[in-house]
Amino acid sequence: MIPPNRVAAPQQEKRKISGTVSDNTGEPIMGATILIEETTTGTVTDFDGNFTLEVPENATLQISYIGYKTTQVNTQGKNTFTIVLEENSELLGDVIVIGYGRIKKEDATGAVLAIKPDEMNKGSQVTAQDALIGKIPGVSIIPG
Repeated sequence: MIPPNRVAAPQQEKRKISGTVSDNTGEPIMGATILIEETTTGTVTDFDGNFTLEVPENATLQISYIGYKTTQVNTQGKNTFTIVLEENSELLGDVIVIGYGRIKKEDATGAVLAIKPDEMNKGSQVTAQDALIGKIPGVSIIPG
């Protein structure tokens, strides 16, 4: 119950929006983060770059993904969005994507080795393990 000398704060009405996030070639971006600015409320795009989210009226979305410039979009008056992220090649050189997250290059405490696609295509491979055997010095791969 609200005390008699206080007025309840009006609840801001929410509405459902949806959209697609892609790169400048039209390829969908899976795993892009969509946040409502100045909140911790958000979502992540699916395999096809699609998302849905409940937002308050006149919300601003912040869309980000590794290697792309963060983009802001105002939702006022729209329910569907087509968002194209612009590559940020300067930023990509400073990030290392690891199996369970990402870190900055200067924070890496171990050796980091990149295998180029043309090196992966040499020889015959049936599995991903076959493609890595003999390509990384000091690493033993035992097919299971």
